[in-house]
Amino acid sequence: MLRWFRRHAEGVFDVDDVTNRSRELAGFIRAARDHYGLFNRQIIAVGFSNGANIALATAILHPEALDRVIAFSGMYPLGERTSPTTLAGSHILALNGDADPMAPPASVKRLISQLTTKGATVERVLRPGGHGIQPSDLEAAKAWLAYMR
Repeated sequence: MLRWFRRHAEGVFDVDDVTNRSRELAGFIRAARDHYGLFNRQIIAVGFSNGANIALATAILHPEALDRVIAFSGMYPLGERTSPTTLAGSHILALNGDADPMAPPASVKRLISQLTTKGATVERVLRPGGHGIQPSDLEAAKAWLAYMR
């Protein structure tokens, strides 16, 4: 099922489509900033699963449009590709279960590595369990948001 972008199989994303959709989302964010007068207001994307993945892709490929993400059960959305840009100034909260078959630990580890290598500030919260959002994730997200203010 199409969510935010096409995929070839479970956990195998169509990276060209991810790239295109993240460009569209970045364009929408820029247009919304202009239309609603949000010029310097902080925008934080919050997503679960593929919602987290499209937010992460947009933050990785278009940090000028989106540089704050709370990713519940997200993973690295760009296959073998890396970001051509620096992510200095970007802040990402990654909340994952340690036994998540939909966002496997290896892909989450790649996500964290790619983000930090490019200069993003990343907080990773790893909890017991699988794919989902647990009360402890919500508490961590609330604390992170309070810190971001």
